[in-house]
Amino acid sequence: MKFYDREREIDLLRKARRVAIIGRRRVGKTRLVEEALNPITLFVPAEKSEALICDDWIREIRERRYIPTLGSMREIVEFLMREGETVFIDELQNVLKVNPAFLYDLQRLLDKYREAKLVVTGSLIAMSKRLVEDYSSPLYGRFDMVIRLRELDFKTVLRIMRDLGYGIEEAVVMWSVFGGLPKYYETLERFSMEPEEFIRMLFFEEPYPMFPEVMLMLKEELGKEYRTYFSILQAISEGKNTLGEISAYLSVRSTSLTKYLRALERDYELVVKRKDAFGRGRYRYSIAQNLVDFWFRFLWRNYSKLERGELAFSKNDFNTYVGRKFETLVGRMAHLLVPFEVLSTGKLWGKFPGRERGRNSFEIDVVAVGKENLAIFEVKWERLSGGEARKELERLGEKAKALKTERRIHLYLIAREILGSKPRGAYGLEDLENALSGKKLEGVELGKVVGE
Repeated sequence: MKFYDREREIDLLRKARRVAIIGRRRVGKTRLVEEALNPITLFVPAEKSEALICDDWIREIRERRYIPTLGSMREIVEFLMREGETVFIDELQNVLKVNPAFLYDLQRLLDKYREAKLVVTGSLIAMSKRLVEDYSSPLYGRFDMVIRLRELDFKTVLRIMRDLGYGIEEAVVMWSVFGGLPKYYETLERFSMEPEEFIRMLFFEEPYPMFPEVMLMLKEELGKEYRTYFSILQAISEGKNTLGEISAYLSVRSTSLTKYLRALERDYELVVKRKDAFGRGRYRYSIAQNLVDFWFRFLWRNYSKLERGELAFSKNDFNTYVGRKFETLVGRMAHLLVPFEVLSTGKLWGKFPGRERGRNSFEIDVVAVGKENLAIFEVKWERLSGGEARKELERLGEKAKALKTERRIHLYLIAREILGSKPRGAYGLEDLENALSGKKLEGVELGKVVGE
């Protein structure tokens, strides 16, 4: 698979002398560095001793150039720096398990060889941040630049899927499970199968290869208290999004959860919290990475079935999950869809006036807030007829009328597909793809739908 949309990071890597790259596994850190610099790669596995790692490094280097037999990681790195080679230490955080003193060796080498070119990567987010950004670390202040390597955006995912011969519907399905992690799109290319079957094979069929892969990553990241973190993430994956809902689900006091939620958000970057589209109301938590969200929703939740080899794929549950991610995707794309500048996006909750208690509450899937305009979206991962689409827009119009705002309201329905004649304001996946190319979508102003 060709390399996609990392031009900015490649340019930064080539210009800076000392760079640290932080990003989760499978996001493409190693490939990025090797594509940009063609360095000598020194991988640090956590499971090996320093002596074995040195043997591996020397074998790796001898494929490229001469190196004498050296007995420590410090000696090997110093030799390469003295020789003017670009040094790439992959998974630096594993040094803490192998030989923590090497960090001080590396500090002294960087101070001694000031013109040396060094790149390091780290996959464990909290630990990697401490190594390069915490003032107590021996490497603090030794890097010209810290690159936070994020997942590819959906526009790039769609390009990849198009290049592999798939359409936007398959792209949404893959993104819903794997987000923008390039590794899994490369794997899909090798297997050359329909994305849904690919997902079934990796998650729902023995030997369930994605179970240990994600489990290992999370346990390494979260450390000894991973069970507590797992319980919180499980609750969020099942739609318990507020602090009160999470604490009730786990039958614990909310005050006992705040430090864990803060760590999941700030240190581990596994959850995000947001208020409503206007920045009001309670914080609501969601899992930041699609792969982790899917893993908890379908694998960890059903661990006992997986252990017995009885885990089954449910088409309905899967489509419900994809539908939820489709809402997230439309929210991220909202600024591309509407014909005004978007200041903020999010969900919105409200009440219908005059209705009996218990039947008066409603939720709007996506709201895009402008200075003088408000776009509200109903998002459906369904194939709707033109008549069904019209009814959805009418119901959305009723919700819009219940909002207390002086902004001009625009109504949109975004569905998997609209069959037959589309009513104004109703769009399918092909329209989303056009929006990625710059074509705005025309909504329906409030008052033109209700009562038609």
